[in-house]
Amino acid sequence: MTLVVIDPGHGGRDPGTVGNGLQEKMITLAAAIHLRDALQRCGIQVIMTRTTDSLVLPNGTVSQDLSARAEIANRNKADLFISWHVDSFSNPDVHGISVWIYPSTRGTETERAAQTIVNSVAQATGQTNRRVFVADFAVLRETGMTAVLVESGFLTNPEEANRLASEAFRRIQAEAAARAICEYFNLPYVGPTQPSPSPTPPPQPTPPAPVPEEPFPGEELPEWARSAILQVYQTGVMTGYENGTFRAENPVTRAELAVALVRLYDLIRKGRTM
Repeated sequence: MTLVVIDPGHGGRDPGTVGNGLQEKMITLAAAIHLRDALQRCGIQVIMTRTTDSLVLPNGTVSQDLSARAEIANRNKADLFISWHVDSFSNPDVHGISVWIYPSTRGTETERAAQTIVNSVAQATGQTNRRVFVADFAVLRETGMTAVLVESGFLTNPEEANRLASEAFRRIQAEAAARAICEYFNLPYVGPTQPSPSPTPPPQPTPPAPVPEEPFPGEELPEWARSAILQVYQTGVMTGYENGTFRAENPVTRAELAVALVRLYDLIRKGRTM
């Protein structure tokens, strides 16, 4: 039986991209669960790297967590690894869906799988098809099978963020990805019992509230650093403590610095800017 490992990006203390009042970790998990259900309906065996709002290695570093996700696929000898993410960019006008592969897999079956997925989702949703890109992402580099990373839209684009917040829209994306995966493995696609909602939603609901200018209520941030603090918070590089404080005057531990540097490096690798 074909085995697919689905990896909802980020989780737990790592929110991923933050924009327009939304966090990447929650959108990726919801979409991945829809994709799991669709693939299982088609007779494909599925393993999820996470099914709750947590990291795979809650007590590990971000780098160790990424390696653990790849190891799940390697240990189970998966036929396909698909990591589901949401993108961001400094220009809020940028939008669309893309799929990323490891550079050495350009021109291989991996690129064919990536192209099939991005074409299917873009056609089903009407999103801009940004096509296939290459990057040295850990989950693509460390997996030993066909591995792709889906960037399902841009949270920094208000209109696309509004669509990504919709369960109906995420289901459409997941069904389209499942259809493409079935095509890649030459398996019949079995649609849901109830028809999927129209990819063009009815009148748009009120967009979600934007991230507040002051994300740490009751805490007075130093005036000289306020702008920088808000920038690193909104990009997910530094998100403060679990109790909702930032503690601007506290010293940074080596562990906290390592997490911030890895998140910044991830933004740079994806071509994102602060």
